[in-house]
Amino acid sequence: METAARALAIMSSLRYTPSLHYRCSNTLIVMQTSAPGITSPLTTCDVLVVGGGPAGSAISALLAEKGWDVHVLEKDRHPRFHIGESLLPHSLPILQRLGVLPEVEKIGITKYGAEIVSPYHGRSRTLYFSKALDGSQPYSYEVKRAEFDKILIDNAVSKGVRVHEGIRAKRVEFRHDSTHLVQAEDRAGTTITYEAKFVVDASGRDTFLSGQFGGKYRNPSHNSAAVFGHFEGVRRLPGKDEGNISIVWFDHGWWWIIPFKD
Repeated sequence: METAARALAIMSSLRYTPSLHYRCSNTLIVMQTSAPGITSPLTTCDVLVVGGGPAGSAISALLAEKGWDVHVLEKDRHPRFHIGESLLPHSLPILQRLGVLPEVEKIGITKYGAEIVSPYHGRSRTLYFSKALDGSQPYSYEVKRAEFDKILIDNAVSKGVRVHEGIRAKRVEFRHDSTHLVQAEDRAGTTITYEAKFVVDASGRDTFLSGQFGGKYRNPSHNSAAVFGHFEGVRRLPGKDEGNISIVWFDHGWWWIIPFKD
């Protein structure tokens, strides 16, 4: 959601000017892309968002509210599994702005803070959001991402966003003083080209733009990996702390427990 907030700050300052050239058309036009020998249907729009996760769904919904013609490319089909279930408090105003907070409340368990556990002295300490920063956001939620992301993408569709699922963005061609082209591929391997005035990279860990333009590099001093699993019968924390995340640190890293509503 932090990505969505940054993108919104930039895009919300733009004004929509109706233009036939950028208006989405249902007519498929065969075009030749810059790669020799490739022809594909062309879909045009004002803004093309790569990624249908929380950031992509949020920015597309907010832009659609302002009259922009927005399309989203999502490589999977909702609902789909994803990691990242523990929301932070300052995401709630964004969810309120999107109009989905009541739905998120129904699927989530309330989280008032985090339990920090040390393996060396057997003690733990709970850090409450109400005592952090300015205390204006004293709680958040733990959610299953399949449910959470489905709420957000459905909200975007209800605002007029067109979502293309099962479509993976492959590369972009930025053109000076013109529209930009994004070449994508469906699960059958068919190439599709999208033309847009603006391209938003909300692909998350797929790093669509950074991957194409060589912006990724390995940090040699941070050689780490993560694994996850789901468990039943785990003891919850007592009382209002039952939704808190528990974090246990040790010499070589840390592990966590995130409770779900069910």
